[in-house]
Amino acid sequence: MTDPPRIRAVALVHQEGVLALIAVIGLSFGDRDILQALGPKSGLLGSLAIGAAAGIACVGLLWLLRRVPALERLERWQRGVVTGWSVTDAAAVAVVSGLAEEGLLRALLQPVIGLVPAAVLFAVLHLVPDRELWFWPLFALLSGLLLGGLFEGFGYPAAAAAHVVINAVALLRLRRPTAD
Repeated sequence: MTDPPRIRAVALVHQEGVLALIAVIGLSFGDRDILQALGPKSGLLGSLAIGAAAGIACVGLLWLLRRVPALERLERWQRGVVTGWSVTDAAAVAVVSGLAEEGLLRALLQPVIGLVPAAVLFAVLHLVPDRELWFWPLFALLSGLLLGGLFEGFGYPAAAAAHVVINAVALLRLRRPTAD
């Protein structure tokens, strides 16, 4: 397995900020109002609650699978990426990446290209140049389908809430030293 690059959190926040800007610009040229594209299908609180619950369920599933060798390798690699991050770094990356990626992939692209192509694109964005880390794009594909389904059923807030929860729990956990 290749050593992971150490990535500064601020670099990821900037990268995700560019994705968010692309999403907002793209949405401004669309048929729908930006607030409509980023809004819930019904109530905001319900959409957020459903998204948060889906994110927690996804985190729980990952916890149950934590001893699968492919997931253990991925976790070791990801820990190396976030070495030295503070709680603020992890929280900022979790929030900005969840909001930006859902804005770009779900609110902007999914209505145009469809759920499955948007999920595949999400997986491609999570490719790592190491075959031993194959679980990450597979997880991203499955997550993309889940997030896309949340978007279709409950709107952007549900998909974004789920994404932020998954990222926050993962990043906050990965930045801590292992108990092993």
